[in-house]
Amino acid sequence: MCRSEGARSVEARCRPNPPSKRHAVTFPIELWILILREAQYDDLQPRYRWLRRYSLVCSAWRPYAQELLFAHVALRGSGHCKAFQRAVLCPHNPAHAERLRRAVRTLSMVMDHQEIYPDIIQLCPALRELHLCMYHATFRPDVLAALAHAVPRTLRALRVRTYHYPALFQLLALFPHIEYLEVDCNSVTAPVPSPIPCDPPRWRLRELRYTNLRRGTHALVEWALSGPGQGSRDTLEGLRVQCPSFNPSVLPTLGVSRLRSLAIPRVANGDDLSVLTHIEELWMTAPRYPTPTFLPLPASVRHLALHPLAGAAEVDYESIESELATFYEQAGAHLEVVTYHRRCDEDDESVEDVRMLYDFCKARDLEFRLMDPPYGYYAGERIPFEPISQCPRLAPQSSRRSTKQERLGSILNAPRKKPTLTRKLARSAKKAFGSTIHPASLARP
Repeated sequence: MCRSEGARSVEARCRPNPPSKRHAVTFPIELWILILREAQYDDLQPRYRWLRRYSLVCSAWRPYAQELLFAHVALRGSGHCKAFQRAVLCPHNPAHAERLRRAVRTLSMVMDHQEIYPDIIQLCPALRELHLCMYHATFRPDVLAALAHAVPRTLRALRVRTYHYPALFQLLALFPHIEYLEVDCNSVTAPVPSPIPCDPPRWRLRELRYTNLRRGTHALVEWALSGPGQGSRDTLEGLRVQCPSFNPSVLPTLGVSRLRSLAIPRVANGDDLSVLTHIEELWMTAPRYPTPTFLPLPASVRHLALHPLAGAAEVDYESIESELATFYEQAGAHLEVVTYHRRCDEDDESVEDVRMLYDFCKARDLEFRLMDPPYGYYAGERIPFEPISQCPRLAPQSSRRSTKQERLGSILNAPRKKPTLTRKLARSAKKAFGSTIHPASLARP
């Protein structure tokens, strides 16, 4: 049955009119910039495809979206470098090209000894972070001189992964003004030169991170804080050493008494950290071999981060809890947060380690954080190069992580079944092929 003309007329009068253009709500461009700055990330990762699309929305968005697009630049080889040069040396609009060059804050390059790489760095006058992966053995003298001339004074952080020590030490000498340094030598098969053929630059580092899972390679840490680099002893706030032979007892002799955050493989009986009275955060990244001790820790520790305690051998969790309780009482109950980095699978035979730490924290009204899987597992999870303003340090986390209470409750309350032979073989194979270094090699001699 059709509606009458009168009904249609009343409905037409009651229907709201579309808003006129004169009354359309408009946001100031500054607000749009803030929105774009947040909208570029997808689970901690900047999405360049999204930014390219944002730049095509309208002429008002274009310059700001393109600046965000160029804020993080990743170049793999000379072909990418040439394309980047063409983009930021556009002769048709020099002013816009200059804005793009000054927009670059983080530059990542896979580089070798070619001349084009110093040219790329020189095109980024406002660079803050430089990430390099170097496959070549040494720099040619002309390329090294060009690099020394190209490094901007605005650079504050250097992250480098190398395959050869000579090129690494040649490079580090060019950065006396950086405040944050991360060196990854895991891929270097040669021993550390002894003595190291050059002095460190006159830097004043605020944080130093060093990774080399081969024994006897920790000399680089002592080198970085010696000679002309001694100024870092008064400024160093964060130190992360991933080296099985590193002995934390050497830290007091190095004079780094103002450390606030320290990450080392483990603390063992005989280590003396009592003079490090400013440490608020301490990580043990390989505490299984041997079982860790807590009594040598400074009383100032407020955040204790532990990686998996369970191993192939039986672990006495009652002894660990007892020693942790003794440290807590002797230190004056300064401990506030315990973070446990451990991957929990459904076929785990036991979660006694998780339950022990949870009960310890619950009995003393401490905050317990379970990081499952360990922090850094998801792309983009990395503690930024920033001054240490609080402990625990702010660490961006992936949205794929389960909520703390939900995940912790499911782990503690789930029934544990005895694994089948197939499960045992699969787990053993996963552990064997997941690491090139057996965990027992992390034990001190």
